[in-house]
Amino acid sequence: MTKQPLVSIIIPTFNRAHLLGETLDSVMAQTYTNWECIVVDDGSTDGTVELMESYCKRDARFQYHHRPVDRLPGGNAARNYGFEVSRGEYVQWFDSDDLMKNTLIEQQLQNIEDSHKCISICLLDRYNEDFSKLLRPAKKHEIKYSIYDDFILRIFKANLQTTFFKKSKIENFHFNERLKKSQEVEFLQRVFRENEAFIYLSNTILVDLRRHTNSITANYNSDNIASILEVKFILIEEFPKNGNNEVLSQLIHNYLNSLRHAFKAKNTSIYFMYLFKFRYLRLIDSCFLILIYIYYFITNKGLVLYKRKIKKISS
Repeated sequence: MTKQPLVSIIIPTFNRAHLLGETLDSVMAQTYTNWECIVVDDGSTDGTVELMESYCKRDARFQYHHRPVDRLPGGNAARNYGFEVSRGEYVQWFDSDDLMKNTLIEQQLQNIEDSHKCISICLLDRYNEDFSKLLRPAKKHEIKYSIYDDFILRIFKANLQTTFFKKSKIENFHFNERLKKSQEVEFLQRVFRENEAFIYLSNTILVDLRRHTNSITANYNSDNIASILEVKFILIEEFPKNGNNEVLSQLIHNYLNSLRHAFKAKNTSIYFMYLFKFRYLRLIDSCFLILIYIYYFITNKGLVLYKRKIKKISS
């Protein structure tokens, strides 16, 4: 590597003082040293301030910011703000409870330089809360349709921790601050759709991801269900008109399958809002899904019929 460009590592955090130190230690252990680490606090009340003060004193490459009060609460606003104040030529978003392998930045940057691409995507291993057990080992990248199609179908897995960006390629992209769930998918699908030719896929495991029960990914409250459906609705609405019909059929099935969360929760407002705005249904199919919901709402029976129907619709 002939030059040493500045890399901006952006980490949103909220009440993770008991875990954040491990993440920051993995940043400090990087073999590549020309980085700035921008931690953006989303309103922590657990001692994050004191923790960050100690790290900023130990290493001037750390920065500690608070999400501006005029921005919506949530990790998305923190990510956007971190990007706005970053100075690096390259960007690595990361989560405040996961760990970097010590060569993450060096290898991702090398991948981009060697391939002459602008985005590098590595692999990750998924562990339990204390990293004592490997829950799901990394699976090598194997593309069935295309990087973009496989990503929106979740055949090909990528997230912010595994994706390394040249900043100039994503300056016009921002996280949707209103989404509570699936925000990474919504952001990355826009980036990948416009930059598919500039993506390098690496089969090196460079991230250890922590899975724990209180993660937002484990919760299906109303806001999360609505966000999931909104993102899947966007994927279908923005799907290229000359795209693969098989991929579109699977997207439709995924959308209706996610609508099942609102069905099971008897969340009438969300169920009907996302049923009525979905223009790919025939009138007879919409009527059936309305009637079966009413039947389920009254009797708690009909989920099997719903599953059969959506399978038939998307086949």
